[in-house]
Amino acid sequence: MKEKRRIYIHIGVYFKNFKFFELRGVTLSDEEALTKLINCGFLVSHDLKDCIKENEVEPLIEFINKNFEKKPCFLDKNIYDAFKNTSNSEKKCEIVEVEKAVNFKRENIELKVYAKKNYVHTNRKLDINDWVNYYLDRYHKLSEMLKNRDELKGVLSISKLKNATGRVAVIGMVKDIQKTNNNNYILTLEDPTDEIKVFLKGEIAKKAEEIVYDEVLGVAGSKNKDIIYADNLVFPDIPERPIKKAEDEIYAAFISDIHIGSNMFLPKEFQSMIDWLNGKVGDNLQMEMAKKVKYLFITGDLVDGVGVYPGQEKELLISDIFKQYESFSKYIEQIPDDIKIIVCPGNHDALRLDEPQHAIFRDMAEALYKKPNVTMVSNPSLVNIHNVGKFPGFDILMYHGYSFDHYVSEVPSLRKCGYERADKIMEFLLKKRHLAPTHGSTVITPAPQDFLIIDKLPDVFVTGHIHMAKVGRYKNILTVSSSCFQDRTAFQEKLGHHPEPGRVPIMNLQKNEVKMLRFR
Repeated sequence: MKEKRRIYIHIGVYFKNFKFFELRGVTLSDEEALTKLINCGFLVSHDLKDCIKENEVEPLIEFINKNFEKKPCFLDKNIYDAFKNTSNSEKKCEIVEVEKAVNFKRENIELKVYAKKNYVHTNRKLDINDWVNYYLDRYHKLSEMLKNRDELKGVLSISKLKNATGRVAVIGMVKDIQKTNNNNYILTLEDPTDEIKVFLKGEIAKKAEEIVYDEVLGVAGSKNKDIIYADNLVFPDIPERPIKKAEDEIYAAFISDIHIGSNMFLPKEFQSMIDWLNGKVGDNLQMEMAKKVKYLFITGDLVDGVGVYPGQEKELLISDIFKQYESFSKYIEQIPDDIKIIVCPGNHDALRLDEPQHAIFRDMAEALYKKPNVTMVSNPSLVNIHNVGKFPGFDILMYHGYSFDHYVSEVPSLRKCGYERADKIMEFLLKKRHLAPTHGSTVITPAPQDFLIIDKLPDVFVTGHIHMAKVGRYKNILTVSSSCFQDRTAFQEKLGHHPEPGRVPIMNLQKNEVKMLRFR
């Protein structure tokens, strides 16, 4: 007797790898379209009979002949959906139902995780000097990056510009931005010594639309009286760097925004992702990939929280914050022990909203702390993985992304792209070398050092928060925005935001490339 097995279809370019079981006992319809299919030797399921149109029969048969090595004798809605969606590139790695034939055995590979930059909070009384020192630290660190730029040779402090004439260069923090009636801009820059006006016109004024309050930048131009007429703006930015590739063919997966406790949490999809890691779902190709997933990054909003926004209690299935984390931990305990899990908090997690956020409290998530394969880090943090042998490993910058809302709203180029282009938001912040340059773009607690400066260059910049998956690359830094496991909320609907739940970016460390799996 044949063993009963679940069947999964992989939507995309891999249909030739599939074989299907013959199913019987299906009642046929006498509609014209179905009659044509029956005459071609197919059995048709009930769920398909109300979908198929007569003009789709020939393209469907052509699709089957092209993509199936062995022609299936039974057609159901899964095959029809595959036919309808092959033009959508986002469905390349979707997991729905296909024959499971792989002998699933996870590979034993040496793994390493090291938090290179991890914020640890210390309780102390704050005063105005803490804010002064916080912004001085930002200015000095970013100005050191800018001083090395050829465009800013001979840079002077603002106080020394008083007696200077002709061509000058200066580095300052943006205190004010004004747009004139002629679409020119006047900036006010300040450094620890003084402040000065900078006039931008023509092509250089177009760059001003990318300038935000409190960022540190360089200006070169001609000085006349007390104004610099700029002909060049220089952002800290990042240098071009080589693409890093590991020796082992292993994978890192990136998820965020699970929102356990919300009535919009998607348990089926989240469980499907965990089942995939355990080799219980997926086609041959996906299961081979699952064997080699050795790192899982969870970038904030593990739970929906309690009291995060007015009226939230009406949208909670679990109203106890401890039970939310308990439920989350039960899911994580199902993940194989040979997968290293790295977890940072987000704005819905049970700790201060101020950034940097320290790691989630131990008493909130005791079960996670007890798992030897789980590393709890701050938001943001810089985590090095897979430093094995001569390979230096990948530096992964984790940031939940709470500041993103501000820049999507305030920066014209990002407003135009919206939340659909998280890669552009991340690129914008990499150019600034800061995760939240504008005071007020996120909630800040001043520390002796500005922890949100991107001082150490990452190989991968991973984020969440906006509930939409997107992958990009900027100067060979891979930018990865995770999706979510929460359906569209009433608040998102009010804002016109359309999240894409259940999408998981999977990075091949050997090839330094990403595939997107869909669990919904």
